[in-house]
Amino acid sequence: MKNKNDDQCSNKISRRKFLGSIGVSAVTIGAANSFPSGCTHAIAGTAAHAAQVLPPDRFGRLFHLPRFASQNPKVEAALLELGKPGGILDAKDALDQGPVALIVDPALSVNNPNNTSHTAGVTFVGQFMDHDMTFDVGSRLGKPTEPRKAKNARTPTFDLDSVYGAGPMADPRLYDPNDGIKFKLESGGLFEDLPRNPDNTAIIGDPRNDENLIIAGLHAAFLLFHNNAVDLVRAENSALSSEDVFEEARRLTLWHYHWIILHEILPLFIGQSMVADILANGRRYYTPRDNRVFIPVEFQGAAYRFGHSMVRPSYRANLVSRRRRPAVFRNDLRFLPARTTRSGRSAWRLQSTTALYRLADFL
Repeated sequence: MKNKNDDQCSNKISRRKFLGSIGVSAVTIGAANSFPSGCTHAIAGTAAHAAQVLPPDRFGRLFHLPRFASQNPKVEAALLELGKPGGILDAKDALDQGPVALIVDPALSVNNPNNTSHTAGVTFVGQFMDHDMTFDVGSRLGKPTEPRKAKNARTPTFDLDSVYGAGPMADPRLYDPNDGIKFKLESGGLFEDLPRNPDNTAIIGDPRNDENLIIAGLHAAFLLFHNNAVDLVRAENSALSSEDVFEEARRLTLWHYHWIILHEILPLFIGQSMVADILANGRRYYTPRDNRVFIPVEFQGAAYRFGHSMVRPSYRANLVSRRRRPAVFRNDLRFLPARTTRSGRSAWRLQSTTALYRLADFL
């Protein structure tokens, strides 16, 4: 897993020194023995595949199999029946009992028990990762689309383009006008939230990272982590140009992000034995030719959707600040039907019993 760039990168600032200096106000990493993923590359695929070469902004196929069924009204009706509220995929949690009871009384979710090895936040780290590698902006729900014609607006690697956008020069709206290599943060960095327009829409690289309270907090944490990394790099390398400081801070942020994925998230999702096997023996099926990585639709539209089944019926936000001040707001969060589309499909949204509050002060 090691490449020649790692030694060059690691000579600047060690992980141990970085973690000791930056603290844990943004993202808790947990250890200094982390993954040497290189300065700019992500964990996602690096092997060769003889069958296809696709541009990185298009989806592709992992397996070339015949379709399961043709699109017709009978199949559509069966799928709607399968996924309807109260249907066989509905855990039938007692939503009428309220969000607090759903958390503290397991008897209300007998068909949907908690995962004893996952914390509640793991689900949303998975969502954050998804938003960092896929954003289908071309295909329409219910309309068959050839994957190669569907545009992926995210790079198919874990490079945090959902956070960094195209960088300070191309995406200046994301960055602090008083310090162009740091991200904007709401409220001058005292009670940090995502930066927002007057209409309260978030000024971020991917609008989906403001879909709910928890993922918005994760995004704010990465903004704060990068800004703290900028301060550290400047303190340790006063002769570096602003451009070099930015690149080093971004590298450090990616470094820790990759460590989290490899050492914390993947073992929870696929098991440590599978992680160890892939690291030792490589991948068997996803082997894109000439390192031209892409996102397979089998992963994007099916396999990774397992995360939807991880969602709990309700969540309670931890509203204790980093300064240990008592919570001012109390938020009980739950997924409720937000609307019904013209096709009869229910859309679900994480809703809160109180208004949003500034986020990263509570991270």
